[in-house]
Amino acid sequence: MTDLPYVLIVDDEEPFRRMMQAAVQRHGHRARGVSSGEQALALMERAPAMLVFLDLRLGQGVMDGLETLRALRSGHPELPVVMITGYGDVRLAVEAIRAGALDFLEKPVDLAEVRRIIDAVQPGVGRPEQGEPSQFGGIVPAPGAFRDTLELLALAADSTAPLLVTGESGTGKELVAAYAHEHSRYAAGPLVKVNCAAIPGELLESEMFGVEKGAFTGALRATRGRFREAHGGTLMLDEIGEMDLGLQAKLLRVLQDKQVQPVGGGRSHQVDVRVVATTNRDLRQAIDGGQFREDLFFRLAVFELQLPPLRERPGDILPLARLFVRELAEGPTPRLSASTEALLQDHAWPGNIRELRNALERAVILARGGTIQPAHLPPGMTPRSVATPPPEPSTAPSTIRDMERQLIVDTLAANDGNRSQTAKALGLSRRTLYYKLDRYGLGEGQGGS
Repeated sequence: MTDLPYVLIVDDEEPFRRMMQAAVQRHGHRARGVSSGEQALALMERAPAMLVFLDLRLGQGVMDGLETLRALRSGHPELPVVMITGYGDVRLAVEAIRAGALDFLEKPVDLAEVRRIIDAVQPGVGRPEQGEPSQFGGIVPAPGAFRDTLELLALAADSTAPLLVTGESGTGKELVAAYAHEHSRYAAGPLVKVNCAAIPGELLESEMFGVEKGAFTGALRATRGRFREAHGGTLMLDEIGEMDLGLQAKLLRVLQDKQVQPVGGGRSHQVDVRVVATTNRDLRQAIDGGQFREDLFFRLAVFELQLPPLRERPGDILPLARLFVRELAEGPTPRLSASTEALLQDHAWPGNIRELRNALERAVILARGGTIQPAHLPPGMTPRSVATPPPEPSTAPSTIRDMERQLIVDTLAANDGNRSQTAKALGLSRRTLYYKLDRYGLGEGQGGS
């Protein structure tokens, strides 16, 4: 079996490695995973891979990601290597591209991008037919970013690693937490929820970790805390971005040690809990502003799911609306008139799924089992705003890919469009250059061989 083509994933985070292997296998290819550069090189000597996904920040072994990349490129010059980068790795990503990386992906990894890269490297390989995607929240999501997110959720659900769910208010983060719990090895245990924004900071520590009797004025009895209540199950930390920095440090220690110490107590308690954190804040921006710990972010974001707003999922609006009508109707199920459906699809939905459900709850009450008309919907519903045209591109490249594309264009021009000379000047193989030309839409009209 070792002589068959396979994709190699090199990452020291086992949950992420398993998720990537599962994603590759679902796409119809064999996959193998290792945790260090040394293991990758040893495996490549026995059975060369067709493609490698390599983490830049390897914590196991002596070699880091860049050293592993250079060693792989030295022994296998034609091997396509895709680097996986985390938040804040822009400089290292640029260095990896210069060292011969085919491409790079940023965590959280876009599975559609993984599939596209595999297809570009190994075109024409038959893939198993994908069945109808699983239902989520009672509907089969339309193709697009949300369905891709749910595919990642299905792969991550059974992991013990923390899950970070981000998105605007009302996009379904609580539904995702419930799905992750119900489809995990912790499903037999409780699903316990803590709203970090609703509890004052000085009380949140006691709420989460428990308190010993007499620990402070008013502590008349001992409490177990939500972590111990969730033992053997899932703990949902809603709006994690609102937690103060001091408590973030204590949470990080609990996630690492799997032990909690009640406020005022001297004894720690072992806990086995799967943590699902949610937020509508941009935690990367909060890190830059000194409001969120970077180490806690990386601990929580082993799997990060970004839920798109409803306005970016127009194909899901009517299926969700029909589902809500069925759920909310106490007698005969009303139907939606054509004009109502048109208005539902044209509304901006700033409150996302929560706003849609509330609108339909009102409409079902007013329609009384008959046809739901536009007048039954809340007043003031407005169409989605007309998209503003993108700003004119600046002359200076603003991203790594912009810089790489400009470098290729300039080098092609300097070599009169000759691709062989361009590849040599850039230190790339012809195969890698062709991949990048196709990626940046430079395959046509850019010169000869």
